[in-house]
Amino acid sequence: MVRRLVLEDLRLVRMIHDLNANVDSNVLAFTVSKIADSLEDYEKNIWIYDGRSLRQVTRGNSDFSPRILGGKGLVFLSRRGLGKDKPGVEVWYLPFDGGEPMRVAHISGGVNDLRIVNGVMYFMSNVGPVQEDVKFVGDWPLWFNGRGFVHTFKSHLFSLDLSGAIRQLTSGDFDVVAYDAEPGGKRAVIAVSTNRFKPYRNEVWVINLESGERYTVLSNYSVSAIRWSPDGKYLALVGNDLHRGLVTHDHVLLVRPDGGEVIDLMRGVDRNVGNSLNSDARGSPPPMKLQWVGDWVYFMMMDGGSSRLVRASINGGVEVVIGGERSVEDFVVMRDGTIYFISMDPLRPTELYRWFNGNEERITNFNDWVNFIELSKPEPFRFRASDGREVEGWLMRPPGFRQGIRYPAILEIHGGPKTAYGYSFMFEFQLLVNEGFVVIFMNPRGSDGYDEEFADIRGHYGERDYEDLMEGLDYVLRSYDFIDPGRLGVIGGSYGGFMTNWIVTHTDRFRAAVTDRSISNWVSFFGASDIGPYFANDQIGGGEDRDFWAYLESYMAKSPIMYVKNVRTPLLIIHSLEDYRCWFEQAVQLYTALKYLGKEVRMVVFPGENHDLSRFGKPNHRLVRLRAIVDWFNEKLKA
Repeated sequence: MVRRLVLEDLRLVRMIHDLNANVDSNVLAFTVSKIADSLEDYEKNIWIYDGRSLRQVTRGNSDFSPRILGGKGLVFLSRRGLGKDKPGVEVWYLPFDGGEPMRVAHISGGVNDLRIVNGVMYFMSNVGPVQEDVKFVGDWPLWFNGRGFVHTFKSHLFSLDLSGAIRQLTSGDFDVVAYDAEPGGKRAVIAVSTNRFKPYRNEVWVINLESGERYTVLSNYSVSAIRWSPDGKYLALVGNDLHRGLVTHDHVLLVRPDGGEVIDLMRGVDRNVGNSLNSDARGSPPPMKLQWVGDWVYFMMMDGGSSRLVRASINGGVEVVIGGERSVEDFVVMRDGTIYFISMDPLRPTELYRWFNGNEERITNFNDWVNFIELSKPEPFRFRASDGREVEGWLMRPPGFRQGIRYPAILEIHGGPKTAYGYSFMFEFQLLVNEGFVVIFMNPRGSDGYDEEFADIRGHYGERDYEDLMEGLDYVLRSYDFIDPGRLGVIGGSYGGFMTNWIVTHTDRFRAAVTDRSISNWVSFFGASDIGPYFANDQIGGGEDRDFWAYLESYMAKSPIMYVKNVRTPLLIIHSLEDYRCWFEQAVQLYTALKYLGKEVRMVVFPGENHDLSRFGKPNHRLVRLRAIVDWFNEKLKA
């Protein structure tokens, strides 16, 4: 018996992530996360697949990020031995030959990018004094979304052995943002940020792990991942030269460890490395991952509404290995050429798959519950914008759709702006269509998945992106006669929240709107956001070296708060108190202005949550958020 999706079905979603493997023995480990029965948190446990069978190997309910330690066993991160308020994370070890997991170490500064190279564990962690009560601030940024106050911390590289001995490998007034150890283990390569107001402009250093001596390989590039080639001759980097500022596509770059020419292995491919597809059904964000296999480097790449597994050769050439209308979330290539990967699509959340010689099979069935739910498959459409560019979008019909009925519709707008909608699983979209709404979503100018020019709206927010959305909506209304143009809603988060605010201050064609973790005032965003000065200068000022005060009028002109008198659309504001990306003041000033002017507005405020509420927030809060959205649109679009 197939039934409709309901709000509580969010508890059924299983999220597979953190894929790791021993490429020689074909043993894989990964994390499976689900909402806990208490609705206060998530249960996370480690599973192993040996090519024949699946088994759960931990039951601590807070275990994640497994890393296989040769053929001996695996290490993983956990909070099983920590109380609710104790900072940091623990490293645990589970031998393959039986026995209980053993605690190796407590890392009070947290662990980022745990990795094993030649049997040695490496990771990045925060170093600095903790100010638990009164904050004495003398540095910037003072806070960071999801991490709290960070003004006393620097991120540095560490090593760890199974005895629990921890060694700090770097120190100084800089942040390590990416790293790898050479195959021989004597040196490491690190990407560092030395300018707090331009943290994306990095240097790449090679350091001697014994003496601490270092030299510079590369300067003035943005770098987010590094992998040393197995023969030690090359460094593969995910990075870019920032020729279009923060919207520059990341490519896979090749450089020798002693420096020299930087080779773009993706020359001629105008797409971005990584997976920036939006989804509210992930256990953790997709990693920025590189893997060497002979002369090839494997990685994920955006292409329209899909994330693909791609490889580039050091001898030239880029090939799509695993494509399709889906989101490749993680991968590992085994020694025999077998590829295991985690993937999702609009009708099924994440599962583990195996690919070999063009043949593909699904290994896990964690989300077979979707077989008993009536879900809506997105229908792609393309339209020609008024300036001649083609724009991609999708439409989802309510289950049980019937001709002759005119349905209310909701336009969803993604954040970023350099992210994308497409072939990923979106519980929110499925919930809305099951409530009887048509859901429309697009990748307007500014989105990822296309060429750099398409993504570049720096200094022009609310212009071509706004036109794309309105022209796309016009195209849908012309093409699908079952949508009621008098019952339209709009919702967006982050940049999508900004765009929702921009829309309701520039048109009254929508009957209801929801703005989530939004931006209403770019002037206050500059000073309050954890990324304010550099993001606002680049995106609103149009360049990283803009003089904010000289461009103040431009910042105000791009601020929806300046046009709030034009609002005629009932607006629901959703915001989190610990959102340091778009701080709570963005919501408060918009709410206050609308109330002062006698406009129809309501607000839902979530304590203890940050910018990632809709994706990784407490489950009970995520349910409240979704219920508030559904209730608002039911009230305003179905009356």
